[in-house]
Amino acid sequence: MTKHAVKASPSFATREKILDAAEILFIERGFAATSLRAIASKAGVNLAATNYHFDSKNGLLAAVFHRRVAPINEQRLSELKQLTENDPNLTTRKILEVFFRPFMQSDLYAAIPAVIGWIYGEPEAITKPLLESEFSEVAGVFHAALTAVLPHVSSKELQWRIHFMLGSLVHLLRLNSPLGVAPSRTSLLEGLQQLINFSIAGLEQTNVGDHDD
Repeated sequence: MTKHAVKASPSFATREKILDAAEILFIERGFAATSLRAIASKAGVNLAATNYHFDSKNGLLAAVFHRRVAPINEQRLSELKQLTENDPNLTTRKILEVFFRPFMQSDLYAAIPAVIGWIYGEPEAITKPLLESEFSEVAGVFHAALTAVLPHVSSKELQWRIHFMLGSLVHLLRLNSPLGVAPSRTSLLEGLQQLINFSIAGLEQTNVGDHDD
């Protein structure tokens, strides 16, 4: 069966309906307050279909998150591979532009702010395993690339700096503009450029002290 035929199948359509409904309800109500029965009702499917496609509510949660972040991670890894293989003059800026670029493209970005806002509002016991599962590979690859261009920064120091950069990105995705400025697509794009500049300054700073105990 061809890939196109699989996407057109009733089974695939049912799965997508469940994912769409779950995403809406998780964002509106939170994970704990959303039942599989409510998701099935909103999706217009029977309850057994949710168990058939996702096994459990946790499995459905993971699938909802994966559907949104997988295209972003795939683009990041593909573009970074091309960059590192073809550009002999790597810089922090070039690496960060690859990292942030997916959020500058409306087709990938459209559903991300609400999903990010929801997922980071959930208890750490729920979110940490998801974040580890989805982002560990990307974090490792970008950490290695940045290590190559920032040899004066210790591995642990760089890990913390990347951690703070990611926190700033989450904040920007949730609040697309500074206080007193109306949020818009334009303010988000400007914010991403500002964040790249801000992150370069933080990442490239000389180590304040030795934290590799």
